[in-house]
Amino acid sequence: MPHHLPSPDRRRLLGLLASLPVLGRAGSALAAAPSSVPAAEPPRLTDPMMLVPGPDGGPIDRWARLVQPALAQSVAPGAVFRQEIVGGADGVTAANQFETRGTLDGLTLLMTPGEAALAWLVGDPRAKFDVSRWVAVAVGIAPAVVVGRANALAAGRPVRIAVTGLNGPDLSAVLGIELLGARAEPVLLGDADAVRRGFASGRIDAALLRGHRVPEQVKAFVPAGGQPLFALGIPGEVGQFLPVPAFPGVPTLHALYRMSRHAAPAGPLFAAWSAAAVAAQLEFGLVLPELTPAPMVSLWRQAGVQAMAALDIQQLAVRVGVRPISGPAATACGDLWSPRAPALLALRQWLAERYNWRPA
Repeated sequence: MPHHLPSPDRRRLLGLLASLPVLGRAGSALAAAPSSVPAAEPPRLTDPMMLVPGPDGGPIDRWARLVQPALAQSVAPGAVFRQEIVGGADGVTAANQFETRGTLDGLTLLMTPGEAALAWLVGDPRAKFDVSRWVAVAVGIAPAVVVGRANALAAGRPVRIAVTGLNGPDLSAVLGIELLGARAEPVLLGDADAVRRGFASGRIDAALLRGHRVPEQVKAFVPAGGQPLFALGIPGEVGQFLPVPAFPGVPTLHALYRMSRHAAPAGPLFAAWSAAAVAAQLEFGLVLPELTPAPMVSLWRQAGVQAMAALDIQQLAVRVGVRPISGPAATACGDLWSPRAPALLALRQWLAERYNWRPA
């Protein structure tokens, strides 16, 4: 009796039927096997380091010691900050150390004053760091105003303005006056008492008042005919400068520019002014290094929001006139204080051509 071999199609069908139980068992086994991709774990934080400019017990050190427990409570209640005092009050040495020692694991932070950012803006050779590589977590803004005589900003007239140097916070006032169409003539004066005496004697026409309790500082100029001319403005969430609640009715430089020029300020030199204005008002900035992993940046930013809302920080801030800022507004501050290369070039050219000034 002949044996008829199955056709190729029949052989394929029989093979498929025979394999079905095996495939079923394999599918069940695969379904029961644990996934080879582990679930993402939240970032862990232990013993973070904070670099802080000196001196020990100075303004930044006091803010750092107040902020650290609030941050730790938010990110890891058992964590203990290691703090290192580095360099002087302008923060340049601490920022240089941060540039070389800042780790990308999210465990190293820097708390800095605005003077460090200003040193970088003007090209100070001591500044071996790059502010554009800072990631802002939280900031404290001490609103500043330019005070002067009522007609001080008349277009084309000289405005003698007190400065401690063109590489410091007064740069924002000098450049702001020039952007408004007046001619700023810096007058080198020392401390706050010297500035008040210079205004009362008629030696200067204007001054930038900044730091703590600015409304009280303004009152000292009123008997000699002083009044707020414009505020630098509080940085907002989308890069704008908002009015200062302590000075209702006092325009920001933006508003004054629009009123006088009928246009919004723009261009590289205005971007440079914006950076200088944020830095001049920066009581403290808490930053991470660039390239810190995104989960750690998110963790610290959430902690910054909670820390800036802590009762003891809010109480001190109200007492001295500082505004704690976190979240998107803090990110916007970081964007403003680190302008692009055209703004840096425009600022440094303006300083050299207008005042024959270059960093030492």
